[in-house]
Amino acid sequence: MTHTLLHQVLVAGLVVPVGLAAKAEQRSATGAVVRFEDDTLVRCDLVVYRKGQAGAAPGSVLGPPLLAVEVTSDVSRPVDLGPKKNLYERYGVPSYWVVDVRGDEPELVVYGLGGDGRYAEEARVAWGESCALTRPFPIELVPDQIFARLPRRVVPRRMIAVPDEVRPHASGPDLPGSEEPILIDAFGRRWPTGAEKVELWDGCPVFYGAWDDRDVEIAARAYPGRVVRLDQAPGEPGTMTILPGPARRPVLDGRGLDAEEPSVPEDLVCGSVERLPVEVEAS
Repeated sequence: MTHTLLHQVLVAGLVVPVGLAAKAEQRSATGAVVRFEDDTLVRCDLVVYRKGQAGAAPGSVLGPPLLAVEVTSDVSRPVDLGPKKNLYERYGVPSYWVVDVRGDEPELVVYGLGGDGRYAEEARVAWGESCALTRPFPIELVPDQIFARLPRRVVPRRMIAVPDEVRPHASGPDLPGSEEPILIDAFGRRWPTGAEKVELWDGCPVFYGAWDDRDVEIAARAYPGRVVRLDQAPGEPGTMTILPGPARRPVLDGRGLDAEEPSVPEDLVCGSVERLPVEVEAS
């Protein structure tokens, strides 16, 4: 089963029970684009939000939803359980569910926002178990009933699927300076064609897939002056993050006029690469 088909089956299993349990003033959507701020946009596998949060575009949500659900894969697991969880926490998403498949049977992990503004694991519901929740609506989670139609073997093959929503776009606004955050209007015209999922965190594009040094070179050309970071070994599933370039400070040229000079050597600015664990600051 491919990654995309696995997501579709797992999400489809949740749509009906979540839709039936949601309150009258609540709405649910799959594959929704959640816009937290002008420089932060994420794509959720399933969300529940207040009716008044619906954006002008179909499937768009303005502000933190009441519930965000992510289905993990080898590509997204480190992010979904780390930086993305921190991102949802920072923006005050009250409930976060993760559907995790490591063998043949999916497990539901439930996080809830506490009074301290931090997520706590409220439940871990394995196959054959059940759990009753009260927020964001009363519901009983029973994985072997929710995912009853799931094939017994669900481990996805390692391949990159191009989402249906990826379409060529006309050129958008120019990119801002390399040390400045990228906003949604500029970023939305530069979707890559081989990403499993694309998001924008605090002005930093995040591409999900299996990337190598060739992809880094392409990204360096597409986002000149910025730092391209592989968050795992080349060729392994994970994310590639585009970070702001070093700030440039004004200096005086020989005529006494302002000129720009990089605050670090040029060879560390354009197309430089860091291979580090996934780390997007959550505060």
